[in-house]
Amino acid sequence: MSVSSVPGFRELHAHGPSSLAESLTSMFQTEAWSAADGDSRVARQLREIGVDVSAIWAASRWNMGDDGDAPNRRHPVTGDPRGPETAAALTAVVDRPRAAALLGVYLWSQASDALQYTFRHGRIIVPLRAFVETWETCRDRAPDDVCRAEGDAVAVLLRTLITQMHTAAARSAGDLLRVADAAGRAGDRCGELLQAARAIPDPTSPFRRALVPQAVTRVRYFRALAEAAGAASDAMAGEPARLGPALDGLRAAETDRHLNYILASELRSYRMHLTELYRNLDATWLTLDRLRTVYIYPFGLRDVRPAAAVTAIRRLAHRDERPELLGVQAFAVRGRLKMDDVWASVDRAARPYGGASLSMPNVRLEQPDGTFIAELSCDVRFTEFGNHYVRFRYSSRDQSPQQVRDARFRLSNLHADIRVRWIALDGSPVDVDPGGALPPERLFDLADLLQRATADLVRRGTEIAQGRAHVVTTVYEASRGQGPAAPPERRTPVNMGDEMLAAFGSQVLLQPVSYGTATLCDWTLRQRNPVLLEGVRHLGDVVAVATNSTTVALVGTAHFKISQYGSLAEFVASLNGLFSAWNATLADHLRIVATMLADHDVNNGADLADRKERLTREQLRLHEFASEVRTTLTTITSPTFLASALESRMLNQLLHASRFEQQAAGVTERLRELLQEPIAARLAALERLHGDRERAAEVRRERSRRRLMDGTLSAITVFAGVYALIGTVQVALDASLIGPIQAVTATALVTVGALVTGWAVFNWTSRR
Repeated sequence: MSVSSVPGFRELHAHGPSSLAESLTSMFQTEAWSAADGDSRVARQLREIGVDVSAIWAASRWNMGDDGDAPNRRHPVTGDPRGPETAAALTAVVDRPRAAALLGVYLWSQASDALQYTFRHGRIIVPLRAFVETWETCRDRAPDDVCRAEGDAVAVLLRTLITQMHTAAARSAGDLLRVADAAGRAGDRCGELLQAARAIPDPTSPFRRALVPQAVTRVRYFRALAEAAGAASDAMAGEPARLGPALDGLRAAETDRHLNYILASELRSYRMHLTELYRNLDATWLTLDRLRTVYIYPFGLRDVRPAAAVTAIRRLAHRDERPELLGVQAFAVRGRLKMDDVWASVDRAARPYGGASLSMPNVRLEQPDGTFIAELSCDVRFTEFGNHYVRFRYSSRDQSPQQVRDARFRLSNLHADIRVRWIALDGSPVDVDPGGALPPERLFDLADLLQRATADLVRRGTEIAQGRAHVVTTVYEASRGQGPAAPPERRTPVNMGDEMLAAFGSQVLLQPVSYGTATLCDWTLRQRNPVLLEGVRHLGDVVAVATNSTTVALVGTAHFKISQYGSLAEFVASLNGLFSAWNATLADHLRIVATMLADHDVNNGADLADRKERLTREQLRLHEFASEVRTTLTTITSPTFLASALESRMLNQLLHASRFEQQAAGVTERLRELLQEPIAARLAALERLHGDRERAAEVRRERSRRRLMDGTLSAITVFAGVYALIGTVQVALDASLIGPIQAVTATALVTVGALVTGWAVFNWTSRR
């Protein structure tokens, strides 16, 4: 079917309709980009030429498609079907007047809308690149020079959106200079858009009229962002001269009359955070002279008891076996965790805390251009409580608040793509072998791969339940000085927690790790109500607990005691994986039981018995699980869990701040409900129903047998009478009272009558 035969089709004039300019302007300024099922003029015109606009809408959605949800990727994955689908849609309409440009700008609007919902840019980039590449091969099929030039401009518009996504990703890279570079390249691309829009030969073209001012606005936006990021980086290094003019540039860009409200909100956010930075250039700044950062990625094993997991790892240690994992050999397998004596218990009968671990080679983090970020130690810990976790650790010195913020953000699963590599024994970097999965692009990815690989060491195919990642920042030394990057000789040591909290930059230690980064220097504005623990050890100590971060700053305490407290913080952070595994186990049990109870076919006694046996086994398994959960919770909350009463109180403070009681209460309540589930009563009811039906069926069978017997006896009685009549006919024949013919006729009539009568009597008797 040709596009001209589509119902409602009307030819698009190459230089009209005039209302299209209004539609395009609205599309750039709208507060909600037109959805595929909307009534926008562009969508209607695309439908009229046979374009499936709903498919264009779906092409830019990260969570649409037959291949499931998108991975946490900021670049396309090979084989994504959105590319060929978009290419086919463009090829089908490229020879129609203005159709290619309309399709491209509509795709731009939907992709721009999708950017407001996700940091997963990979799937959004796929249809944009497909359009640009396909246009290069088929642009000569455009009806005239105006349509071709409009298509060229829209193709550049899509390329500017890709660079905009790269800039958004760079914000989450932990490197202000990377943001400045990405924003600078995006500004250059918008300059190309301005040239392409001005090259449209028709000055009345709605695409030219809409794209020229938008290109100018976006050039200003990205150049202001690039300058602001570079100026902020310089300010952190102690050279704040550019920051004031950069703020002026942000204010000017923010007042552009062609700027839509979304980009305006971004500029406002940049300005607010950098204004706070600018206001405090002469304030007393905090420098973290010596600190340790530990990344914890907890997980639990859904179908393996904790003691069995630890035993499996210890077997490797006893055999001195170092398994190959993700392309490298484990450095060591330890049959015991490296723990200090804070974990000793005064109750010898209590369940001790311990486990086993795998030490992996160090991990090297680099920016995509090879710039070194950090080198971290790596090990995977299995505990007898079930709070298993992957642990990365590194120490650093002379860190600014921005550097601390960037280090903490590496915890996130939406950190921008970086290089994650092993370091071999000879010091050379080695690529991670993901074993068929996608290669790691952030620390979270490597932790995920390690969790699955080490779980297979315990038992092949073991399912994991991942907990919430957590970062523990331990401050050993800190100092204060005027302005950012004050030299060491001009800084004074921090001796009290109040001194630390009063310095600008301390707010970074009190904040949780954000899901994604949407602005520059997002640590500068203080958050409300940080959770500060009181009475930890000394009056000047600072311990801050947030949703996914803990800061330990025991300024007046010896190093080994600080490390002991840090081990408590790690323990509490790792419990999230234990709760995840428990909740997953409860969900599995509920699903299994519900499936077995949902079968109400009670006519099959063998199946009923089998279900009863399986339910009984499942209930016993649940009781064993409940016993393990209660034992673990009781041990953790026991006053004798730790030998020291002081450390025990500290642990309780950390547990309370992490909402341990609420999580434990949720698990125990679900356990109680499941254990009280009247499964036995429901089975008994099924058995009674099954018995009642069996007895009713037996009564029906007995009644049927009786009726059959009665009918048979009645029929026999009738046939006996018939035989008597036949005997009478025989006597009459012998006495020559009737002839042979009459005898045969009489016998036949009597026999037929007997059969009919017998059948009627049998049916009547059996139906009574």
